[in-house]
Amino acid sequence: MLVDPAGRKFSYLRLSITDVCNFKCVYCLPDGYQCDHDRDFLSLNEISNTVNAFAYHGISKLRITGGEPTLRKDFIDVIRAAKDTQGITKIAATTNGYSMHKHVKDWAHAGLNAINVSIDSLDPRMFNTITGNDKFATVMQGIDTALESGLDSVKINSVLMKQYNGRALEPFLAYLKHRPVTMRFIELMQTNDNKAFFDANHISGQSIKEQLLRAGWQPIIRDVT
Repeated sequence: MLVDPAGRKFSYLRLSITDVCNFKCVYCLPDGYQCDHDRDFLSLNEISNTVNAFAYHGISKLRITGGEPTLRKDFIDVIRAAKDTQGITKIAATTNGYSMHKHVKDWAHAGLNAINVSIDSLDPRMFNTITGNDKFATVMQGIDTALESGLDSVKINSVLMKQYNGRALEPFLAYLKHRPVTMRFIELMQTNDNKAFFDANHISGQSIKEQLLRAGWQPIIRDVT
């Protein structure tokens, strides 16, 4: 099994199969995907060999990411290749959700167990502002289809930002009340080239936690003994 110098064991692999994305999110690719060289992504056979190698060393969960992984025409074949790998027991994917409404049931049938969808606002206009795409209705339709597809887990990832969706916590919580969806609020990440944007928009995870506690949400106490 894979073990780091601190003694931590790893059973989970995140595998990026493309860096291409068709959205232009303000915190990630505000100018859209740009590439000034020939693209040379892992082939399906290389992906299969990579997953097999990690599974041999104890990896049992695979998360397929990008960019936007579903832009690959062989995305479903990647799922099937992982499903056929001895030792892999859970296959997840992270997506912007633009094609879920059409294909998520096929992905589940091929072996996908869980999906995380990036949705930063439940307001169609703000969704368009953040992502650069008027695809809110399509993505939300995809969420409903995913819930019908037999997946073990459907999660929504959201980056809250002061100047955009900083007050979106309550609408998200209301949305969750009657749907078996897990909500994950992710802190805006600071990089070498986004300091001004980060300073203007960062909302700490601690402040979100405090809002939840004030609203009556209870923390889960995990027994680590």
